[in-house]
Amino acid sequence: MVILYILAAFGWWLYSLIDFTNKEHTYEINSLKYKSAHIKETLVNFLYTKENLEIGYFMTFEANKKEFTQLLNQLKKEQKCEVDLTINAGKNNFSDLLTITPNKREFAKINKRFETKIRAFYSEAIVFTLAVILGVLWVFSRLESLLNLNRMQNNFLLSVTHELKTPLAAIKLSAQTLSQRKLNEAIQPQVINQTIQNADRLNDLIDNVLLATKIDGKSYRYNFETIDIVSVIDHAAEQILNPPYFNGTFNLPNEEHLIKGDHVSLNLVFSNLFQNAIKYAGENTELNIAFTTEKKKLKITIADNGPGVMDKEKSKIFSKFYRIGDENTRQTKGTGLGLFLVKQILLVHDAKISVEDNLPKGAKFIITFKTT
Repeated sequence: MVILYILAAFGWWLYSLIDFTNKEHTYEINSLKYKSAHIKETLVNFLYTKENLEIGYFMTFEANKKEFTQLLNQLKKEQKCEVDLTINAGKNNFSDLLTITPNKREFAKINKRFETKIRAFYSEAIVFTLAVILGVLWVFSRLESLLNLNRMQNNFLLSVTHELKTPLAAIKLSAQTLSQRKLNEAIQPQVINQTIQNADRLNDLIDNVLLATKIDGKSYRYNFETIDIVSVIDHAAEQILNPPYFNGTFNLPNEEHLIKGDHVSLNLVFSNLFQNAIKYAGENTELNIAFTTEKKKLKITIADNGPGVMDKEKSKIFSKFYRIGDENTRQTKGTGLGLFLVKQILLVHDAKISVEDNLPKGAKFIITFKTT
């Protein structure tokens, strides 16, 4: 309603301006005609004072032409306008003898001013209308973004709550088992190991949330140095790609590729990508790493055999808190921070990441670095 009121008010204002301009234009044209008529009347009266019927009207004019011309110039100066004079010889009175009309250039000036004003008004109307339309679109876009962010934050809170409760419940259960039952030597290490794994999972979740806050707030300090990115990937694989969560295959070429980067944060990049692959493809994930170099750029391709990423989701999965589906329908665990952290860290490294389909099945994450 507010937009309609604004447009209505502007339309009324524009109509008023155009109407006033039309009236002003009409007034200027009539004023010019009135001035011409006034000049003619004065000149005719002047000639009547010099009237000599013996020689005729035309000869009377010729006899007094010098004074007539002086008077004409004086009148044009007083009236501030130019007129065109035509002498009609053979007429029987001074009024018919003289034809005085406004100069065409005067009409052209008035019409040009009028057309310029009208064009300006319509241009302002177009610009204002476009500004209102763009403003409305921007407001709705921002509103939609805020609503989407609110939904993602709600999903994040639900998922974090679940992610925190699950390892805490498992740790509590393991502690109760150890305190209330005397376990044999074969089972006791398994329970302790599960407790440690759940504690590590809880610690990783907290670290990711804290790191996301630091990176988003630009407070994380990167230590850039020349590193072998292959060794970073290998180190991340040793941390993540282990039984019982991973029983698939991992292929990493035995090569060396040097880049400028922060070892800790890049380790987190590849850890998150590997965890993401296992999360969706399962424990029998097939992970293949490939390197290609071209024009001082290093392209790293991480391909898996999971379900892949739908086209409509490819531009969204790197957003903060974004997860496919919602907490009531999705089956995989997570907080929506992993791929967000990946992209933010790579941006600091002046690197790009994209996702493509891995035919016939799966997804390919492609990271492009500048080489040293």
